[in-house]
Amino acid sequence: MNIAASVSAQGYGNEAAFDYRAEMTGHLIIKPSTGHEFLNMLADLCQYQKSIYLLKIFSHSYPRGIIMSNWSGFYDEPGPSDTKRAAYLSDLAGRIHKGEIQFITDSQILLFGCDLGSFSQKLSSVTGGIVVGSDGGTYPEIWGNRETGVFLSTGNWLVYKNGSLAYNAGKRYRAW
Repeated sequence: MNIAASVSAQGYGNEAAFDYRAEMTGHLIIKPSTGHEFLNMLADLCQYQKSIYLLKIFSHSYPRGIIMSNWSGFYDEPGPSDTKRAAYLSDLAGRIHKGEIQFITDSQILLFGCDLGSFSQKLSSVTGGIVVGSDGGTYPEIWGNRETGVFLSTGNWLVYKNGSLAYNAGKRYRAW
């Protein structure tokens, strides 16, 4: 059985909002608070349930990657303030190479955080799949005091496949 999961990134604030959004997807939910914990959770899922075909990540972020607790997130490369609990795309690549984390061909990772255009491209190259992320700020569309499931970007939602730009998906992208 292949895996569809939603990630609610913990440790930097707005956890309740990320939890709500992950729940709205109807997928299995994981709540990592560090990059290492995130990769361990993915490996645990793959150990029992085969491969990941869909991963939706709700988080704070910036161009380096996904923010979690105190410089312990999941980033493209090491930074000067990172803790030993941070993890990087190279760590993910190593675990994919070892078969600990598996993605199906044309897997999809949807990143609902700000400024992840370049990170999305790099992540797509590592997983060999499709990664969607915004190259600007993101925020949920609200109607009648409720989130609609659509996220808006101050830039554009960019879709990468195997590390190359496949297309520009515009200003709106549906999370659920």
